[in-house]
Amino acid sequence: MNAPAITDIAMTQRRRFGANIPIIVFAIVNVSGTQHRAFYDDYSIHVFDIINALMMQLGTSCSFDSPGLARDEPTPGKRSQGDSTP
Repeated sequence: MNAPAITDIAMTQRRRFGANIPIIVFAIVNVSGTQHRAFYDDYSIHVFDIINALMMQLGTSCSFDSPGLARDEPTPGKRSQGDSTP
């Protein structure tokens, strides 16, 4: 459905007859919005699958550490769990 063309027709009818037709405009917007959501639902599912896969990979890597830190080195200024010295 071509929503801009329908909107143009609705605006043309409004100007030609001088009638106020907001109900028709909202009905057309609702129909196009429903079709828009139905069209993109399949893509949103794939996007969430991709995000979940990326988050699982990030959980096993050290991507948020600074480049100079090794995987087992503590973050500067933080004690390791077994360290009890002040």
